[in-house]
Amino acid sequence: MTLIFVAGSAPSAGASTVAVGIAHRLAYAGHRVTIERLAGDARASEDAAAFAALEFATSSGTPLDAPPEDAAGTITILEAPVGADAAALAASSGARLVVVGPASAAVPAGATLIVNHADSTGLRALGEDRLLAAPTVRQLIAASGAQVLTRSRDGEAAVCEHLVIGAISHDSADTYFNRFPRRAVIARAEKVDLALAAMLTRSECLILTGGHEPSPYVLDRAASTRETTLLLAPGGTVETMRDLEGTFGTAPFSGEAKVERIGGLMRVAIDEATLAALAG
Repeated sequence: MTLIFVAGSAPSAGASTVAVGIAHRLAYAGHRVTIERLAGDARASEDAAAFAALEFATSSGTPLDAPPEDAAGTITILEAPVGADAAALAASSGARLVVVGPASAAVPAGATLIVNHADSTGLRALGEDRLLAAPTVRQLIAASGAQVLTRSRDGEAAVCEHLVIGAISHDSADTYFNRFPRRAVIARAEKVDLALAAMLTRSECLILTGGHEPSPYVLDRAASTRETTLLLAPGGTVETMRDLEGTFGTAPFSGEAKVERIGGLMRVAIDEATLAALAG
């Protein structure tokens, strides 16, 4: 068994994202891949559950207390918990080590660095990708304290790449909204025309602000089409936007759209020589 440890240089460095990207790259290169998460921090269970949902790799779906036993012909990718001495863990188990962080991160001898945060070097980082940084509807609900009125078919796992205020524009509402893919629209609850336009253009999420009971027309449209998750936020539009802005770049890695994007980005981040070295 080939074992690859993936560790972040700091909390929220993007180790889960890169671990999935490496697994994706190796699996589509023809390798049998397992991806697991070591226990030891608050995110372990959530990351392990996300790994279990991947179609191209196997996973136990629960955090492990130690590296798994040898499995012939399998490449195992193991994400280290935040704060762990990944270099020591890798050395003790004979694993290869991948460090995720800025280009200026300290990297032990023999380890591979994946740049996932921009810094003064000017290198383009994976973490600058808007889709990878985007929150899910679930994170928007938590950040805004919104009440869920109806759920779309994709539900709270849908990714919202853009936060769009339902504002007065010289463009028609549908033209305005369609400029932003994978969007959450924020609009006053009494703005029925904007709410209907947001749902007509299949926004992933519509957040009505002000705490007022929405129009029955809006509720009926959301319930009948199930294309947009409808939320009611307690605060005003400005306050709600402030609550939501901090969700970008902090959400745990999850969702099919992000998996496909990181798979594509890793084809650039990891060349064939580096991939062969990791695969052993």
